[in-house]
Amino acid sequence: MPRLLVIDDRDQTIEMCQRHLPQFDYVTRCDKSIPCQVCEERVRGCTLRCAHDHLEAAEALRRQPSLPDLVVLDLHFALPEERLLPEDKTLLPAEKKPRAAALEELRRRQGLLILERLRKDYPTLPVVLLTTTGAHPLRAAGAQDPLVYFCENEVVDSRTLASEITRALELHHTTQEGPIFWGRSRPMAELRRQLAVLSRSPLPVLVEGETGTGKSFLAEHVIHPRSGNKGPLVVTDLSTIPSSLLPAHLFGARRGAYTGSTEDQPGVFEQAHGGTLFLDEIGNLDLELQRQLLLVLERGAVTRLGDTRSRPAVVKLVAATNMDLEELVREGRFRADLYMRMNPATRLRVPALRERREDLPELVKFAFLEALRSEPLRPLVRQYLARFPTPDDFREVESTVAFGKPSARGARRDAFTIFFSRQSLDRLSAHSWPGNHRELKLLVMNALVFTLVNHLDTGPAAGDERAPALLVIADHLVERLLAGTSPGAGKTAPLKALRKGPGRTVEIALKPAPTFAEVSAEVERQYLCALFEACAGDLDKMGRELLGPAGNKRKVHLRMNQLGLRLRELRSAPSEELVQARPEEPAA
Repeated sequence: MPRLLVIDDRDQTIEMCQRHLPQFDYVTRCDKSIPCQVCEERVRGCTLRCAHDHLEAAEALRRQPSLPDLVVLDLHFALPEERLLPEDKTLLPAEKKPRAAALEELRRRQGLLILERLRKDYPTLPVVLLTTTGAHPLRAAGAQDPLVYFCENEVVDSRTLASEITRALELHHTTQEGPIFWGRSRPMAELRRQLAVLSRSPLPVLVEGETGTGKSFLAEHVIHPRSGNKGPLVVTDLSTIPSSLLPAHLFGARRGAYTGSTEDQPGVFEQAHGGTLFLDEIGNLDLELQRQLLLVLERGAVTRLGDTRSRPAVVKLVAATNMDLEELVREGRFRADLYMRMNPATRLRVPALRERREDLPELVKFAFLEALRSEPLRPLVRQYLARFPTPDDFREVESTVAFGKPSARGARRDAFTIFFSRQSLDRLSAHSWPGNHRELKLLVMNALVFTLVNHLDTGPAAGDERAPALLVIADHLVERLLAGTSPGAGKTAPLKALRKGPGRTVEIALKPAPTFAEVSAEVERQYLCALFEACAGDLDKMGRELLGPAGNKRKVHLRMNQLGLRLRELRSAPSEELVQARPEEPAA
Protein backbone atom coordinates (compact mmCIF):
# COMPACT_ATOMS: atom_id res chain seq x y z
CA MET A 1 0.00 0.00 0.00
CA PRO A 2 1.51 3.41 -0.98
CA ARG A 3 2.51 5.59 1.99
CA LEU A 4 1.77 9.32 1.93
CA LEU A 5 2.93 12.24 4.05
CA VAL A 6 0.50 15.18 4.20
CA ILE A 7 2.01 18.61 4.91
CA ASP A 8 -0.72 21.17 5.55
CA ASP A 9 -1.31 23.74 8.27
CA ARG A 10 -4.94 22.56 8.54
CA ASP A 11 -6.10 19.11 9.64
CA GLN A 12 -8.97 19.11 7.12
CA THR A 13 -6.78 17.71 4.33
CA ILE A 14 -5.51 14.70 6.30
CA GLU A 15 -9.03 14.06 7.64
CA MET A 16 -10.41 14.04 4.10
CA CYS A 17 -7.62 11.71 2.93
CA GLN A 18 -8.07 9.24 5.78
CA ARG A 19 -11.84 9.24 5.43
CA HIS A 20 -12.17 9.04 1.65
CA LEU A 21 -8.83 7.59 0.46
CA PRO A 22 -8.35 4.37 2.46
CA GLN A 23 -6.33 2.86 -0.43
CA PHE A 24 -3.31 4.76 0.91
CA ASP A 25 -1.33 4.47 4.15
CA TYR A 26 -0.26 7.65 5.95
CA VAL A 27 2.95 8.72 7.67
CA THR A 28 2.29 10.23 11.10
CA ARG A 29 4.39 11.86 13.80
CA CYS A 30 3.43 9.42 16.53
CA ASP A 31 4.97 6.12 17.63
CA LYS A 32 1.82 4.01 17.30
CA SER A 33 1.76 1.38 14.59
CA ILE A 34 -2.04 1.17 14.34
CA PRO A 35 -3.92 3.09 11.60
CA CYS A 36 -5.32 6.49 12.58
CA GLN A 37 -8.83 5.34 11.64
CA VAL A 38 -8.98 2.96 14.61
CA CYS A 39 -6.87 4.98 17.04
CA GLU A 40 -8.71 6.29 20.09
CA GLU A 41 -6.66 9.52 19.96
CA ARG A 42 -8.31 10.50 16.69
CA VAL A 43 -11.59 11.50 18.33
CA ARG A 44 -9.64 13.52 20.91
CA GLY A 45 -8.30 15.92 18.30
CA CYS A 46 -4.91 14.30 17.69
CA THR A 47 -2.47 16.72 16.01
CA LEU A 48 0.14 14.11 15.08
CA ARG A 49 -1.58 12.77 11.96
CA CYS A 50 0.16 15.18 9.58
CA ALA A 51 2.91 17.80 9.44
CA HIS A 52 1.77 21.41 9.83
CA ASP A 53 5.00 23.18 8.87
CA HIS A 54 8.53 22.53 7.63
CA LEU A 55 9.86 21.56 11.06
CA GLU A 56 7.17 18.96 11.64
CA ALA A 57 7.68 17.64 8.11
CA ALA A 58 11.41 17.21 8.75
CA GLU A 59 10.64 15.48 12.06
CA ALA A 60 8.17 13.08 10.43
CA LEU A 61 10.61 12.14 7.66
CA ARG A 62 13.47 11.58 10.11
CA ARG A 63 11.35 9.19 12.14
CA GLN A 64 10.65 6.91 9.19
CA PRO A 65 12.89 3.91 8.42
CA SER A 66 12.19 4.55 4.73
CA LEU A 67 10.85 7.48 2.74
CA PRO A 68 7.13 7.69 1.96
CA ASP A 69 6.06 7.06 -1.61
CA LEU A 70 4.71 10.59 -2.04
CA VAL A 71 4.14 13.91 -0.26
CA VAL A 72 0.89 15.87 -0.44
CA LEU A 73 1.86 19.52 0.11
CA ASP A 74 -0.38 22.57 0.45
CA LEU A 75 0.67 25.88 -1.07
CA HIS A 76 -0.73 28.42 1.44
CA PHE A 77 0.18 28.17 5.13
CA ALA A 78 -1.52 30.53 7.62
CA LEU A 79 1.23 30.28 10.21
CA PRO A 80 2.78 32.74 12.69
CA GLU A 81 6.01 34.40 11.67
CA GLU A 82 8.33 32.17 13.72
CA ARG A 83 7.09 29.01 11.96
CA LEU A 84 7.56 30.32 8.41
CA LEU A 85 10.44 29.74 6.04
CA PRO A 86 13.00 31.17 5.67
CA GLU A 87 14.23 31.06 9.24
CA ASP A 88 16.32 34.19 8.73
CA LYS A 89 13.91 37.10 8.30
CA THR A 90 16.39 39.92 8.71
CA LEU A 91 15.81 40.98 5.11
CA LEU A 92 12.10 41.62 5.71
CA PRO A 93 11.01 45.26 6.13
CA ALA A 94 11.10 46.58 9.69
CA GLU A 95 8.04 48.83 9.28
CA LYS A 96 4.78 47.25 10.42
CA LYS A 97 2.68 47.43 7.25
CA PRO A 98 5.40 46.49 4.73
CA ARG A 99 6.48 43.65 7.03
CA ALA A 100 2.92 42.37 7.34
CA ALA A 101 2.60 42.39 3.53
CA ALA A 102 5.90 40.53 3.12
CA LEU A 103 4.85 37.92 5.69
CA GLU A 104 1.55 37.41 3.91
CA GLU A 105 3.46 36.83 0.67
CA LEU A 106 5.60 34.23 2.47
CA ARG A 107 2.42 32.50 3.68
CA ARG A 108 0.98 32.40 0.14
CA ARG A 109 4.12 30.75 -1.23
CA GLN A 110 5.21 28.79 1.88
CA GLY A 111 4.50 25.51 0.10
CA LEU A 112 7.12 26.33 -2.53
CA LEU A 113 9.68 27.14 0.16
CA ILE A 114 8.94 23.83 1.90
CA LEU A 115 9.22 22.11 -1.50
CA GLU A 116 12.64 23.70 -1.98
CA ARG A 117 13.73 22.37 1.42
CA LEU A 118 12.39 18.90 0.59
CA ARG A 119 14.28 18.89 -2.69
CA LYS A 120 17.49 19.78 -0.91
CA ASP A 121 17.18 16.90 1.57
CA TYR A 122 15.19 14.36 -0.51
CA PRO A 123 15.74 15.07 -4.21
CA THR A 124 13.91 11.94 -5.42
CA LEU A 125 10.72 12.29 -3.36
CA PRO A 126 7.62 12.95 -5.55
CA VAL A 127 5.27 15.72 -4.41
CA VAL A 128 1.66 16.59 -5.23
CA LEU A 129 1.25 20.34 -4.68
CA LEU A 130 -2.25 21.60 -3.84
CA THR A 131 -2.89 24.87 -5.70
CA THR A 132 -5.84 26.96 -6.77
CA THR A 133 -6.63 27.48 -10.44
CA GLY A 134 -5.44 31.07 -10.24
CA ALA A 135 -1.98 30.31 -8.84
CA HIS A 136 -0.25 30.16 -12.22
CA PRO A 137 2.75 32.37 -11.33
CA LEU A 138 3.40 30.23 -8.25
CA ARG A 139 2.92 27.06 -10.26
CA ALA A 140 5.48 28.26 -12.80
CA ALA A 141 8.02 28.53 -9.99
CA GLY A 142 7.90 24.75 -9.47
CA ALA A 143 7.18 23.68 -13.02
CA GLN A 144 10.80 22.77 -13.76
CA ASP A 145 10.77 20.01 -11.15
CA PRO A 146 9.84 16.73 -12.88
CA LEU A 147 8.81 15.19 -9.54
CA VAL A 148 6.17 17.84 -8.77
CA TYR A 149 2.55 17.25 -9.77
CA PHE A 150 -0.16 19.88 -9.41
CA CYS A 151 -3.66 19.29 -8.10
CA GLU A 152 -5.57 22.41 -9.12
CA ASN A 153 -8.99 23.24 -7.73
CA GLU A 154 -10.64 26.04 -5.80
CA VAL A 155 -11.63 23.45 -3.20
CA VAL A 156 -9.64 20.21 -3.20
CA ASP A 157 -11.98 17.23 -3.29
CA SER A 158 -11.08 13.62 -2.56
CA ARG A 159 -11.78 12.33 -6.07
CA THR A 160 -9.53 14.90 -7.76
CA LEU A 161 -6.78 14.39 -5.20
CA ALA A 162 -6.95 10.58 -5.44
CA SER A 163 -6.71 10.78 -9.23
CA GLU A 164 -3.65 13.05 -9.09
CA ILE A 165 -1.92 10.94 -6.43
CA THR A 166 -2.50 7.77 -8.44
CA ARG A 167 -1.20 9.40 -11.62
CA ALA A 168 1.90 10.71 -9.84
CA LEU A 169 2.67 7.30 -8.32
CA GLU A 170 2.22 5.54 -11.66
CA LEU A 171 4.49 8.01 -13.44
CA HIS A 172 7.08 7.76 -10.71
CA HIS A 173 7.08 3.96 -10.70
CA THR A 174 7.24 3.67 -14.49
CA THR A 175 10.48 5.62 -14.63
CA GLN A 176 12.12 2.31 -13.75
CA GLU A 177 11.24 -0.91 -15.51
CA GLY A 178 13.18 -4.03 -14.65
CA PRO A 179 16.89 -3.37 -15.21
CA ILE A 180 16.27 -0.10 -17.11
CA PHE A 181 15.83 3.37 -15.66
CA TRP A 182 13.78 5.33 -18.18
CA GLY A 183 13.68 8.60 -16.29
CA ARG A 184 11.65 11.64 -17.25
CA SER A 185 13.57 13.28 -20.07
CA ARG A 186 11.73 13.83 -23.35
CA PRO A 187 14.21 11.88 -25.52
CA MET A 188 13.81 8.80 -23.31
CA ALA A 189 10.02 9.14 -23.30
CA GLU A 190 10.04 9.23 -27.11
CA LEU A 191 12.40 6.25 -27.26
CA ARG A 192 10.16 4.26 -24.96
CA ARG A 193 7.07 5.07 -27.03
CA GLN A 194 8.79 3.95 -30.23
CA LEU A 195 10.12 0.77 -28.65
CA ALA A 196 6.62 -0.23 -27.55
CA VAL A 197 5.60 -0.35 -31.23
CA LEU A 198 8.77 -1.37 -33.09
CA SER A 199 9.66 -4.23 -30.73
CA ARG A 200 6.56 -6.13 -31.82
CA SER A 201 7.08 -5.43 -35.52
CA PRO A 202 8.77 -8.13 -37.66
CA LEU A 203 10.70 -5.39 -39.50
CA PRO A 204 14.36 -4.67 -38.71
CA VAL A 205 15.11 -2.08 -36.06
CA LEU A 206 17.95 0.43 -36.45
CA VAL A 207 19.32 1.80 -33.17
CA GLU A 208 21.61 4.82 -33.27
CA GLY A 209 23.52 6.40 -30.43
CA GLU A 210 26.93 7.17 -29.01
CA THR A 211 29.20 4.53 -27.55
CA GLY A 212 28.11 3.52 -24.05
CA THR A 213 24.48 4.65 -24.29
CA GLY A 214 23.15 1.10 -23.90
CA LYS A 215 22.11 0.06 -27.41
CA SER A 216 22.88 -3.63 -26.87
CA PHE A 217 21.22 -3.46 -23.44
CA LEU A 218 17.97 -2.28 -25.05
CA ALA A 219 18.16 -5.06 -27.62
CA GLU A 220 18.61 -7.68 -24.91
CA HIS A 221 16.19 -6.40 -22.26
CA VAL A 222 13.47 -4.63 -24.27
CA ILE A 223 13.31 -5.46 -27.97
CA HIS A 224 13.94 -9.22 -27.78
CA PRO A 225 11.60 -9.94 -24.83
CA ARG A 226 8.79 -7.91 -26.44
CA SER A 227 9.25 -9.30 -29.95
CA GLY A 228 7.23 -12.43 -29.20
CA ASN A 229 9.87 -14.60 -30.87
CA LYS A 230 10.56 -17.92 -29.19
CA GLY A 231 14.03 -18.26 -30.67
CA PRO A 232 17.28 -17.12 -29.01
CA LEU A 233 18.94 -13.73 -28.85
CA VAL A 234 22.30 -13.78 -30.65
CA VAL A 235 24.62 -10.79 -30.14
CA THR A 236 27.50 -9.96 -32.50
CA ASP A 237 29.85 -6.99 -32.34
CA LEU A 238 31.06 -6.58 -35.92
CA SER A 239 33.91 -4.28 -34.87
CA THR A 240 35.66 -7.12 -32.99
CA ILE A 241 35.74 -9.67 -35.84
CA PRO A 242 38.51 -9.62 -38.49
CA SER A 243 37.10 -8.68 -41.89
CA SER A 244 38.35 -11.94 -43.43
CA LEU A 245 36.25 -13.97 -40.98
CA LEU A 246 33.07 -11.89 -41.15
CA PRO A 247 31.38 -13.80 -44.04
CA ALA A 248 31.74 -17.13 -42.26
CA HIS A 249 30.71 -15.61 -38.95
CA LEU A 250 27.54 -14.09 -40.40
CA PHE A 251 26.45 -16.71 -42.91
CA GLY A 252 28.29 -19.86 -41.82
CA ALA A 253 30.77 -22.05 -43.71
CA ARG A 254 31.00 -25.59 -44.95
CA ARG A 255 33.97 -27.72 -43.94
CA GLY A 256 36.93 -26.96 -46.20
CA ALA A 257 35.42 -23.70 -47.47
CA TYR A 258 38.57 -21.85 -46.37
CA THR A 259 41.93 -22.62 -44.81
CA GLY A 260 41.42 -23.82 -41.26
CA SER A 261 37.75 -24.71 -41.73
CA THR A 262 37.74 -28.27 -40.38
CA GLU A 263 34.02 -28.67 -39.69
CA ASP A 264 30.66 -27.25 -40.71
CA GLN A 265 30.00 -23.93 -39.02
CA PRO A 266 26.55 -22.29 -38.69
CA GLY A 267 26.55 -18.49 -38.91
CA VAL A 268 24.80 -16.15 -36.53
CA PHE A 269 21.80 -15.86 -38.86
CA GLU A 270 21.19 -19.59 -38.57
CA GLN A 271 21.78 -19.53 -34.82
CA ALA A 272 19.20 -16.75 -34.38
CA HIS A 273 16.54 -18.38 -36.59
CA GLY A 274 13.13 -17.72 -35.01
CA GLY A 275 14.66 -15.24 -32.57
CA THR A 276 16.54 -11.95 -32.55
CA LEU A 277 19.91 -11.12 -34.09
CA PHE A 278 21.68 -8.05 -32.75
CA LEU A 279 24.43 -6.71 -35.03
CA ASP A 280 26.43 -4.00 -33.32
CA GLU A 281 28.49 -1.50 -35.35
CA ILE A 282 26.81 -2.42 -38.63
CA GLY A 283 28.52 0.54 -40.28
CA ASN A 284 31.75 -1.52 -40.28
CA LEU A 285 30.49 -3.92 -42.98
CA ASP A 286 31.96 -3.55 -46.46
CA LEU A 287 29.69 -3.14 -49.48
CA GLU A 288 29.83 -6.80 -50.56
CA LEU A 289 28.80 -8.07 -47.13
CA GLN A 290 26.06 -5.46 -47.10
CA ARG A 291 24.74 -6.91 -50.37
CA GLN A 292 24.73 -10.44 -48.94
CA LEU A 293 23.06 -9.23 -45.76
CA LEU A 294 20.29 -7.60 -47.80
CA LEU A 295 19.67 -10.86 -49.70
CA VAL A 296 19.36 -12.82 -46.45
CA LEU A 297 16.87 -10.33 -45.06
CA GLU A 298 14.77 -10.39 -48.24
CA ARG A 299 14.74 -14.19 -48.65
CA GLY A 300 14.68 -15.28 -45.01
CA ALA A 301 17.31 -17.88 -45.86
CA VAL A 302 21.09 -18.14 -45.83
CA THR A 303 23.66 -20.20 -47.73
CA ARG A 304 26.90 -21.12 -46.00
CA LEU A 305 30.23 -20.41 -47.68
CA GLY A 306 31.23 -23.30 -49.94
CA ASP A 307 27.72 -24.78 -49.83
CA THR A 308 24.74 -24.76 -52.21
CA ARG A 309 22.03 -25.63 -49.72
CA SER A 310 19.78 -22.84 -48.50
CA ARG A 311 18.90 -22.86 -44.81
CA PRO A 312 16.09 -20.94 -43.04
CA ALA A 313 17.16 -17.78 -41.25
CA VAL A 314 14.10 -15.74 -40.29
CA VAL A 315 15.23 -13.31 -37.60
CA LYS A 316 14.20 -10.10 -35.95
CA LEU A 317 17.21 -7.98 -36.92
CA VAL A 318 18.34 -5.25 -34.56
CA ALA A 319 21.25 -3.24 -35.97
CA ALA A 320 23.14 -0.63 -33.97
CA THR A 321 25.75 1.97 -34.87
CA ASN A 322 27.38 5.08 -33.49
CA MET A 323 27.94 6.32 -37.06
CA ASP A 324 25.63 8.44 -39.19
CA LEU A 325 24.40 5.85 -41.72
CA GLU A 326 22.62 8.49 -43.75
CA GLU A 327 25.93 10.28 -44.23
CA LEU A 328 27.63 6.98 -45.12
CA VAL A 329 24.95 6.40 -47.79
CA ARG A 330 25.69 9.82 -49.29
CA GLU A 331 29.40 9.00 -49.31
CA GLY A 332 28.76 5.66 -51.03
CA ARG A 333 30.06 3.64 -48.06
CA PHE A 334 26.70 2.13 -47.15
CA ARG A 335 24.16 0.67 -49.57
CA ALA A 336 21.03 2.78 -49.95
CA ASP A 337 18.82 -0.31 -50.49
CA LEU A 338 20.03 -1.92 -47.25
CA TYR A 339 19.56 1.36 -45.42
CA MET A 340 15.97 1.58 -46.67
CA ARG A 341 15.38 -2.06 -45.74
CA MET A 342 16.35 -1.18 -42.17
CA ASN A 343 13.39 1.18 -41.91
CA PRO A 344 15.23 4.51 -41.33
CA ALA A 345 11.98 6.47 -41.01
CA THR A 346 11.39 4.82 -37.63
CA ARG A 347 14.98 4.39 -36.47
CA LEU A 348 15.60 4.68 -32.76
CA ARG A 349 18.03 7.14 -31.26
CA VAL A 350 19.33 6.47 -27.74
CA PRO A 351 20.09 9.84 -26.10
CA ALA A 352 23.50 10.54 -24.63
CA LEU A 353 23.78 10.86 -20.87
CA ARG A 354 24.44 14.61 -21.11
CA GLU A 355 20.97 14.96 -22.68
CA ARG A 356 19.38 13.46 -19.56
CA ARG A 357 20.79 15.72 -16.86
CA GLU A 358 17.39 16.03 -15.13
CA ASP A 359 17.51 12.25 -14.64
CA LEU A 360 21.03 12.21 -13.23
CA PRO A 361 20.21 12.08 -9.47
CA GLU A 362 17.93 9.07 -9.98
CA LEU A 363 20.38 7.50 -12.43
CA VAL A 364 23.18 7.81 -9.88
CA LYS A 365 20.97 6.24 -7.23
CA PHE A 366 19.95 3.46 -9.63
CA ALA A 367 23.57 2.79 -10.62
CA PHE A 368 24.78 2.60 -7.00
CA LEU A 369 22.07 0.15 -5.96
CA GLU A 370 22.62 -2.00 -9.06
CA ALA A 371 26.37 -2.07 -8.42
CA LEU A 372 25.91 -2.91 -4.73
CA ARG A 373 23.80 -5.94 -5.72
CA SER A 374 26.07 -6.99 -8.59
CA GLU A 375 27.98 -10.26 -8.55
CA PRO A 376 31.48 -8.71 -8.97
CA LEU A 377 30.98 -6.77 -5.73
CA ARG A 378 29.61 -9.72 -3.72
CA PRO A 379 32.98 -10.76 -2.20
CA LEU A 380 33.64 -7.27 -0.80
CA VAL A 381 30.07 -6.91 0.48
CA ARG A 382 30.30 -10.30 2.20
CA GLN A 383 33.61 -9.31 3.82
CA TYR A 384 32.06 -6.07 5.05
CA LEU A 385 29.03 -7.83 6.53
CA ALA A 386 31.24 -10.50 8.12
CA ARG A 387 33.61 -7.96 9.67
CA PHE A 388 30.91 -5.67 11.08
CA PRO A 389 28.06 -6.99 13.24
CA THR A 390 24.75 -7.01 11.39
CA PRO A 391 21.26 -6.72 12.90
CA ASP A 392 19.07 -9.79 12.57
CA ASP A 393 16.66 -7.94 10.31
CA PHE A 394 19.40 -6.61 7.98
CA ARG A 395 18.19 -6.81 4.36
CA GLU A 396 20.42 -5.65 1.53
CA VAL A 397 17.47 -5.33 -0.84
CA GLU A 398 16.31 -2.35 1.23
CA SER A 399 19.56 -0.43 0.66
CA THR A 400 19.19 3.21 -0.27
CA VAL A 401 21.15 6.22 -1.52
CA ALA A 402 20.96 9.57 0.27
CA PHE A 403 22.20 12.86 -1.16
CA GLY A 404 23.73 15.18 1.39
CA LYS A 405 25.92 15.03 4.47
CA PRO A 406 26.29 11.62 6.16
CA SER A 407 24.11 11.22 9.20
CA ALA A 408 23.41 8.19 11.38
CA ARG A 409 19.96 9.62 12.02
CA GLY A 410 19.20 9.69 8.30
CA ALA A 411 20.50 6.17 7.69
CA ARG A 412 18.63 2.91 7.60
CA ARG A 413 19.34 0.48 10.40
CA ASP A 414 18.38 -2.62 8.41
CA ALA A 415 20.29 -2.04 5.15
CA PHE A 416 23.15 -0.16 3.51
CA THR A 417 22.85 3.61 3.22
CA ILE A 418 25.15 5.17 0.61
CA PHE A 419 25.77 8.88 1.22
CA PHE A 420 26.67 10.96 -1.80
CA SER A 421 27.30 14.68 -1.32
CA ARG A 422 25.53 17.40 -3.27
CA GLN A 423 28.92 18.79 -4.26
CA SER A 424 29.75 15.50 -5.97
CA LEU A 425 26.29 15.37 -7.53
CA ASP A 426 26.85 18.86 -8.96
CA ARG A 427 30.24 17.69 -10.24
CA LEU A 428 28.61 14.78 -12.05
CA SER A 429 25.99 17.12 -13.52
CA ALA A 430 28.73 19.34 -14.95
CA HIS A 431 30.63 16.39 -16.44
CA SER A 432 30.31 15.82 -20.20
CA TRP A 433 30.08 11.99 -19.91
CA PRO A 434 31.87 11.01 -23.12
CA GLY A 435 31.49 7.34 -22.13
CA ASN A 436 27.79 7.76 -21.26
CA HIS A 437 26.19 5.02 -19.09
CA ARG A 438 29.21 2.76 -19.39
CA GLU A 439 31.33 5.50 -17.84
CA LEU A 440 28.78 6.13 -15.08
CA LYS A 441 28.61 2.42 -14.18
CA LEU A 442 32.39 2.18 -14.09
CA LEU A 443 32.68 5.26 -11.88
CA VAL A 444 30.03 3.98 -9.45
CA MET A 445 31.54 0.50 -9.28
CA ASN A 446 35.03 1.90 -8.57
CA ALA A 447 33.64 4.31 -5.98
CA LEU A 448 32.00 1.45 -4.09
CA VAL A 449 35.11 -0.73 -4.31
CA PHE A 450 37.38 2.01 -2.91
CA THR A 451 34.88 2.87 -0.18
CA LEU A 452 34.33 -0.73 0.92
CA VAL A 453 38.06 -1.48 0.93
CA ASN A 454 38.73 1.66 2.97
CA HIS A 455 36.16 0.53 5.56
CA LEU A 456 37.66 -2.95 5.68
CA ASP A 457 41.18 -1.57 6.13
CA THR A 458 40.31 0.92 8.88
CA GLY A 459 37.22 -0.55 10.58
CA PRO A 460 36.97 -2.22 13.99
CA ALA A 461 37.53 -5.90 14.60
CA ALA A 462 34.70 -8.39 14.32
CA GLY A 463 32.36 -8.44 17.29
CA ASP A 464 32.50 -4.69 17.98
CA GLU A 465 29.20 -2.87 18.06
CA ARG A 466 28.74 -0.62 15.06
CA ALA A 467 26.51 2.17 13.81
CA PRO A 468 24.21 1.68 10.78
CA ALA A 469 25.91 0.44 7.61
CA LEU A 470 27.01 3.76 6.17
CA LEU A 471 29.04 3.99 2.97
CA VAL A 472 30.20 7.57 2.44
CA ILE A 473 31.45 8.30 -1.08
CA ALA A 474 34.18 10.94 -0.61
CA ASP A 475 34.22 14.03 -2.81
CA HIS A 476 37.93 13.69 -3.59
CA LEU A 477 37.35 10.09 -4.68
CA VAL A 478 34.63 11.16 -7.13
CA GLU A 479 36.92 13.86 -8.50
CA ARG A 480 39.78 11.41 -8.96
CA LEU A 481 37.57 8.84 -10.66
CA LEU A 482 36.11 11.41 -13.02
CA ALA A 483 39.62 12.39 -14.03
CA GLY A 484 40.79 8.82 -14.50
CA THR A 485 37.95 6.54 -15.64
CA SER A 486 36.38 8.51 -18.48
CA PRO A 487 37.04 7.05 -21.93
CA GLY A 488 38.44 10.42 -22.92
CA ALA A 489 40.52 10.94 -19.82
CA GLY A 490 43.90 12.29 -20.62
CA LYS A 491 42.84 13.36 -24.10
CA THR A 492 42.64 17.03 -24.81
CA ALA A 493 40.17 19.28 -26.49
CA PRO A 494 40.99 19.99 -30.16
CA LEU A 495 43.64 22.69 -30.51
CA LYS A 496 42.79 25.66 -32.69
CA ALA A 497 46.14 26.37 -34.35
CA LEU A 498 49.92 26.36 -34.10
CA ARG A 499 51.98 29.14 -35.61
CA LYS A 500 55.55 30.33 -36.03
CA GLY A 501 57.23 32.25 -33.30
CA PRO A 502 60.11 32.06 -30.88
CA GLY A 503 59.92 28.35 -30.30
CA ARG A 504 56.59 26.62 -30.77
CA THR A 505 53.33 28.38 -29.95
CA VAL A 506 50.15 26.42 -29.23
CA GLU A 507 46.68 27.81 -28.62
CA ILE A 508 45.24 25.99 -25.61
CA ALA A 509 41.54 25.28 -25.00
CA LEU A 510 40.99 25.14 -21.25
CA LYS A 511 38.05 24.36 -18.99
CA PRO A 512 37.83 25.36 -15.31
CA ALA A 513 39.44 22.94 -12.87
CA PRO A 514 39.37 22.72 -9.05
CA THR A 515 43.13 23.41 -8.62
CA PHE A 516 45.98 25.16 -10.39
CA ALA A 517 47.84 21.85 -10.53
CA GLU A 518 45.06 20.36 -12.67
CA VAL A 519 45.02 23.44 -14.92
CA SER A 520 48.80 23.17 -15.41
CA ALA A 521 48.56 19.46 -16.16
CA GLU A 522 45.90 20.09 -18.81
CA VAL A 523 48.07 22.78 -20.46
CA GLU A 524 50.98 20.33 -20.57
CA ARG A 525 48.75 17.56 -22.00
CA GLN A 526 47.57 19.75 -24.83
CA TYR A 527 51.07 20.96 -25.63
CA LEU A 528 52.42 17.39 -25.70
CA CYS A 529 49.56 16.29 -27.98
CA ALA A 530 50.34 19.12 -30.40
CA LEU A 531 54.05 18.34 -30.30
CA PHE A 532 53.35 14.61 -30.82
CA GLU A 533 51.42 15.49 -33.99
CA ALA A 534 54.09 17.95 -35.18
CA CYS A 535 56.87 15.38 -34.68
CA ALA A 536 54.85 12.57 -36.31
CA GLY A 537 55.03 10.55 -33.08
CA ASP A 538 58.85 10.66 -32.83
CA LEU A 539 59.43 10.77 -29.05
CA ASP A 540 63.20 11.32 -29.38
CA LYS A 541 62.55 14.41 -31.49
CA MET A 542 60.02 15.63 -28.91
CA GLY A 543 62.56 15.09 -26.14
CA ARG A 544 65.26 17.11 -27.94
CA GLU A 545 62.84 19.98 -28.63
CA LEU A 546 61.60 20.05 -25.06
CA LEU A 547 64.78 19.37 -23.06
CA GLY A 548 67.58 20.01 -25.51
CA PRO A 549 70.47 17.50 -25.80
CA ALA A 550 69.46 15.86 -22.52
CA GLY A 551 66.00 14.99 -23.86
CA ASN A 552 65.24 11.45 -24.94
CA LYS A 553 62.38 9.08 -25.70
CA ARG A 554 62.28 7.55 -22.23
CA LYS A 555 61.79 10.87 -20.43
CA VAL A 556 59.00 11.95 -22.80
CA HIS A 557 57.23 8.60 -22.54
CA LEU A 558 57.42 8.68 -18.73
CA ARG A 559 55.96 12.19 -18.55
CA MET A 560 53.16 11.31 -20.96
CA ASN A 561 52.25 8.31 -18.82
CA GLN A 562 52.18 10.51 -15.73
CA LEU A 563 49.72 12.82 -17.48
CA GLY A 564 47.49 9.96 -18.62
CA LEU A 565 48.46 10.17 -22.30
CA ARG A 566 48.64 6.73 -23.91
CA LEU A 567 50.75 6.26 -27.04
CA ARG A 568 48.43 3.62 -28.46
CA GLU A 569 45.47 5.99 -28.26
CA LEU A 570 47.42 8.92 -29.69
CA ARG A 571 48.72 6.87 -32.61
CA SER A 572 45.29 5.45 -33.45
CA ALA A 573 43.48 8.79 -33.18
CA PRO A 574 42.90 10.82 -36.36
CA SER A 575 45.17 13.81 -36.53
CA GLU A 576 42.25 16.25 -36.39
CA GLU A 577 41.53 15.01 -32.86
CA LEU A 578 44.93 16.32 -31.78
CA VAL A 579 45.16 19.54 -33.76
CA GLN A 580 43.03 21.22 -36.38
CA ALA A 581 45.99 22.27 -38.49
CA ARG A 582 49.38 20.64 -38.77
CA PRO A 583 51.97 22.87 -37.03
CA GLU A 584 54.82 24.44 -38.86
CA GLU A 585 58.37 23.80 -37.75
CA PRO A 586 59.52 26.11 -34.97
CA ALA A 587 61.37 29.23 -35.94
CA ALA A 588 65.13 29.04 -35.79
